[in-house]
Amino acid sequence: MSLGPTRHHPYLEWALSWSDYVEDMLAEQGRDLASCNGNSSEDLGFTRFESDWDATPNSDESWPQSDDSWERQPTVSFADEYEARMAALDAEAENALNTGAKRSPDASAPVVFIDTLEKMDKFLPVLTRLEDGVELAFDCEDTPEVDEKGEPIPGGGFGRTGDISFLSMTVISIDITYVFDVWQLKRIVFDRQNNDGLSLKTILESHDRIQLWWDVRSDWDTLFHKFGIQIGKVRDVQLMELLSRSGGKSNIVGLHSIMKYEGQYTMSSCKLNTWLKEKASGGAYFERNGWRPLTTRPLTRTARNYIAGDTECLYGLHKRMQNRLKGWLEMTQGKTVGGLMDAIGKPSTLLATTDDLMQFIDEQSMICAHYAISPGFDSRSREGKADAPAAFLRITDLWEENQDRLSKRQEEYQNSSQI
Repeated sequence: MSLGPTRHHPYLEWALSWSDYVEDMLAEQGRDLASCNGNSSEDLGFTRFESDWDATPNSDESWPQSDDSWERQPTVSFADEYEARMAALDAEAENALNTGAKRSPDASAPVVFIDTLEKMDKFLPVLTRLEDGVELAFDCEDTPEVDEKGEPIPGGGFGRTGDISFLSMTVISIDITYVFDVWQLKRIVFDRQNNDGLSLKTILESHDRIQLWWDVRSDWDTLFHKFGIQIGKVRDVQLMELLSRSGGKSNIVGLHSIMKYEGQYTMSSCKLNTWLKEKASGGAYFERNGWRPLTTRPLTRTARNYIAGDTECLYGLHKRMQNRLKGWLEMTQGKTVGGLMDAIGKPSTLLATTDDLMQFIDEQSMICAHYAISPGFDSRSREGKADAPAAFLRITDLWEENQDRLSKRQEEYQNSSQI
């Protein structure tokens, strides 16, 4: 007997796609789960070595070569040549903005580096044109903790006693990433206003639109204590990924690991390969050099690519996680699966929606951000950083308590999909 048309169930796509790779991903937790921030070296599986900065030229780094041919051309300095190359890249990005031409799916979004007052003033009108809803994605980069001699740098590192080298912001409605050189411009990045009185500080503090982050904790620890910025409407995509999993939700995972598995659903294969390659190249580069290149000018192209990559991918990942959460709903609806809906603040007698799950995520994101600025948080400590928030641990316990019912429901969905 031939089967009729297959019915689509979000749950099946969710459960089966996850099972294909969950074991591989969780096997990497010894490395990746130590990461407590998307910009952290641990997410790429290496350890920082701050005391042995390697100034030796490499093919992917824009340091001057010391061979005779370079030395015989003193009329153009390396700094001048490199600045010209970077200016050309910025001009290319700005030209893409002005033409409004459609980009290939394989092309990266334009990236505009802002490291002068002139560029900052040219950018500020963008703040007036921001849309409501899910509009912004943010990420911060830290600063080196020790100098080239291995001596501690006062105010270096990350967190409330540290500093920020770069702030990346992707404007989703126009698909443009702006990278602000906080090390050069200092508080001007956050405090300078446009003609409508808007600044990056007011945007970060606003609740008019949703900001996407990957792990809000260490970034907001620094933004609050160093720059006095209050917490706005944050949404932690890392927590969306955590909730969308089947089974255990006891540990968080780094952005690089998630993109290796989920990136295929959020961007073209060519673009994903470029993203992964740039993150790997940047990871190896900072492993050799520590984080001092982030505060050295001119900035190398490897460092530029590494900095700009995280925020561009967050919106696609956000959409992907929303789709996966629809499968989570299919699995957990109804009073037969006791307590799972109640755990997110929705009575089991009522049908939950994706909006209910997003409300739960937003509440948990705010809890994490506020914890990060509390006296008890230490962004430099790894202890407990990879642990899921308490609400997610409770969901894990309930999942295990309902395992028989969930397995039966899974079988029912599989059978109904073939009717």
